[in-house]
Amino acid sequence: MRGVLVDTGALIALVRARDKHHALVAAFFGDFLFGDFITTLPVLTEAMHLLPPQLGAAVIELARGPRWRVPDAAKGLGRVAELMRKYADRPMDFADASLVWAAEETGVRDILTTDRDFEIYRTRTQERLQLVLAL
Repeated sequence: MRGVLVDTGALIALVRARDKHHALVAAFFGDFLFGDFITTLPVLTEAMHLLPPQLGAAVIELARGPRWRVPDAAKGLGRVAELMRKYADRPMDFADASLVWAAEETGVRDILTTDRDFEIYRTRTQERLQLVLAL
């Protein structure tokens, strides 16, 4: 099944109309007709921390949708910590590490993000994540 990983910046751009990436991200969501949107609880938490409460609630409502998957990153905490140590010079945060872990778990390598660090990160098998939009 086709899917796309969704990072914090993309979630924020989707729900915040005045975000500079809003139109591009909203168009992507509108055009992505088949497959799942995959994110993690650390990504949702980070987005809610950065948004006002009403927009944070909108993010949660999105993630509750039928095409959304939120893998349980708790089972991958060891791997997440390993990734954060490996990329400490970036530094890789908890949300980013959880998405690399989700890529490993799901096999999905496409990512919707505003964060260029994902061009550097690699999965356990040294696969690169593919940025689906040039932001």
